Amino acid sequence: MFNNQYVQSPFVQDSYRFTENLLSYINSGTDQVEPSLLENFNKILSDAYQNGMPEARKIIHNALFLIYQTHLSYPLSAAARRQHDEVLLIIKQRAERAWLSEEFRDVRFTDVEDLNVNFPNYLIGLWKGHRAARHDLFDFLERDATREQLFLFFKSDSALNLIFFDLVAYTLIGAEQETRGTVSENLWDEIGHGDNYFTHVNLYKNLLERQDISLPENHYIDLYGVDALAGHNAFMIGAVNRCHYYKLLGVMAMTEVLDPPQYTKLVNGCIRLGLIDKDVHYYNEHITIDIKHGDDWLYNVIDVIASKYPDSRQEFYLGCLLRLQTAERYYDNLLKEIKNI
Repeated sequence: MFNNQYVQSPFVQDSYRFTENLLSYINSGTDQVEPSLLENFNKILSDAYQNGMPEARKIIHNALFLIYQTHLSYPLSAAARRQHDEVLLIIKQRAERAWLSEEFRDVRFTDVEDLNVNFPNYLIGLWKGHRAARHDLFDFLERDATREQLFLFFKSDSALNLIFFDLVAYTLIGAEQETRGTVSENLWDEIGHGDNYFTHVNLYKNLLERQDISLPENHYIDLYGVDALAGHNAFMIGAVNRCHYYKLLGVMAMTEVLDPPQYTKLVNGCIRLGLIDKDVHYYNEHITIDIKHGDDWLYNVIDVIASKYPDSRQEFYLGCLLRLQTAERYYDNLLKEIKNI
């Protein structure tokens, strides 16, 4: 939370009250709302997106993260009963609108609207031309990182990796009939073709265990700054909001094309530092199968839907862009943190 010596700041006081009150409300069994909850939220939202305060943006993205977690919480918990709570929906919707408005402020769609464009190739060009596709983070991990620096990367990767099955499962809800086979194949790969040992969550946990990295209950989310939270929320906003479903498919497509070349560098760095193939099975698995997954998402899912519903192209484009932009900022900050070790 906040160090007491800084609680004199009005912003920090409002942020502290808001976060504490939000957590208390999510986890309580009562309908009583702290009167200052929405008032403090509105102040922080203004600081985040009108006054451009990074600290405020982190509070907003942390709030979104906490609200999104109600959709994945233990079914009999108080948090699960808050899943569609009116107060949380107000906070969520206002935060999402402000975030996406800022994220896409300078975006233009003229090329996307041209129906003569080969849409998958257009999205591949977007990926290849983006800095996130060739980020210095993975060159550093390949050539220069120490074991301690590498382990920080593993920890930072945890929160998203450990819910990826759920994210893929969300893409099946309301899917077009023609795409269900492709999405189901992706999900089947995610669970190791039915073998619990090879399910990707367990492969990742095995990687951490083999390096004596303990896994806390919060999956290292406490390490996340604003950009890491935004990257996590880029998936969840499409998972739990039907109107952003096509964005989720775009986020998924860009994830699958981003990972193989970057994970190749990561595995090279792991081997350089003495890890063996069994240690990096999780990442090796994604190097091989994600090449196919990337093509599948682009050609067998997105292109199928875009051909049927041309107005979906803009949403797919925004989802792809959202993943690339949040990944770039996340990689930038993670590289700084790793180099500070």
